[in-house]
Amino acid sequence: MSVSDPRSGAAAAADPPPVQARLARILEGADFPALSKQIIDTLSALDDDANSLQRLANVVLREYSLTLGVVKTANSVTYRRGARPIQSATHAMMMLGARTVRQLASGLLLFENYARKSPELKELMLLSLLTANHARAAATRMQLPDPEEAHLCGMFRNLGEVLIAGHFPDDYARIRAQMRDGGTSEMAATRAVLGFGYADLGVDVSRHWGLPDTVVQGMRARATASASQHAAVTAFSHDLTQALYRDERSVHDVTLAVETVIEQHAARIKLTREQIGGVVTDALEETRDLFVNPQIATDRLRFRQLAAAARAALGSSVTAREEAATDSPAEGHALALRPRLRHELEEMVDPASGAAIGAVLLQALEAIVRGGPFTRVLACFYTADRLSLVARTGLGEGAEALMARFAFPASVRGGAVVALTQQRQPVYLPADRGFTIAEQRWAEAFGIAQFGVFPLIALGKVVGCLYCDRAAGAEMPDLATLRYVKSIADCVVDAIGRRRQG
Repeated sequence: MSVSDPRSGAAAAADPPPVQARLARILEGADFPALSKQIIDTLSALDDDANSLQRLANVVLREYSLTLGVVKTANSVTYRRGARPIQSATHAMMMLGARTVRQLASGLLLFENYARKSPELKELMLLSLLTANHARAAATRMQLPDPEEAHLCGMFRNLGEVLIAGHFPDDYARIRAQMRDGGTSEMAATRAVLGFGYADLGVDVSRHWGLPDTVVQGMRARATASASQHAAVTAFSHDLTQALYRDERSVHDVTLAVETVIEQHAARIKLTREQIGGVVTDALEETRDLFVNPQIATDRLRFRQLAAAARAALGSSVTAREEAATDSPAEGHALALRPRLRHELEEMVDPASGAAIGAVLLQALEAIVRGGPFTRVLACFYTADRLSLVARTGLGEGAEALMARFAFPASVRGGAVVALTQQRQPVYLPADRGFTIAEQRWAEAFGIAQFGVFPLIALGKVVGCLYCDRAAGAEMPDLATLRYVKSIADCVVDAIGRRRQG
């Protein structure tokens, strides 16, 4: 008779639950901590004050899809207030408010992070985006409060599956094989391979990030068990996405699956079949703008497949266009953006617009970052005693870290930015002229290869400057670009002067 080692029992008892063990391995990964920091930083910007909006603007402007998503949301029927469409993300953020923007940004950060990793993950994130857009469109038609919260819940609904596919691809392949070849349900397959369900991991990560409780409820929600109306919408939207687009099936099978979803959710989702067709149409259009790259044939083909599947299942109530999207980073090039961004800024210059000077500044910085484009832009002002020149706000990659170093004495010891500001003429180095020895030393100390200083002279007095730069190796801006930046600086001066006179 053998005697078991008592230490083995103690060791087994000390082993963490399977979901905790997987989470620990994910947290130790190379890229996950960076994503976590972005999402936590975004969610922590709770207020509509200038600091929160600046932090959020830096998150949003870093990714094209975030910028487009925020601008499109502000121009939607739910939020749009004027006849002219908004072009500026910072203007859109001020209209939407920090809470709505952080919800949008959190979901799209997840999309950007995983969609670029592999074709399989891109497909999963496409399904997440469709679910999020289904949820927003359904919540809007049902006149629920806060449709952007529904969008957030939809985006994170299948977070657990995304994490397993992204960080444990071999296990994910085994799960999919069991479902495909053995006819096993998703829950049975995940428990057999992982020891837990996708939602268990998704819930733990959601709590690690500090996502709202409604997101957790949405992950657990089912047609017959939903804690809230938003959770019911999330479950319906997820099931609708799965029925329409998950895996290749015959038209008959897709139609039957959609009818089953509508019937199962009828008690909580009070939408007509025509309204559901509108939900699917809206979701396809929103997804198309963010997902489809006109230069990638597979993107265009996949969108045509999605639209065809939806139309086959729901008929003429689905009216989504199938041509390639035209709103791409290439189409939205800086040259095309400049007049639109400048015109929007000019409207804010007039004090009658109600815009505070901080809002004008933030929009001016965005106009330079996107319209230049430039890597970083800072707004620097003299202190009340005029003894120092200090960066007050900034946008662009690494702007916040640079701002922390931009506090210079207003004297000969102040360095290049102070000296150039006091000369009262805009200059971009070394495009306009070569560096002086002092300027070269200053640039080397800050790790900067090229930069510009555009003095702000309000009512005859130098009050500060706009500083901008481009990353090392970037081309020097041409004359038209520098004139554009000067025109933005002139708008800031006009806004300051008119408010001081008023």
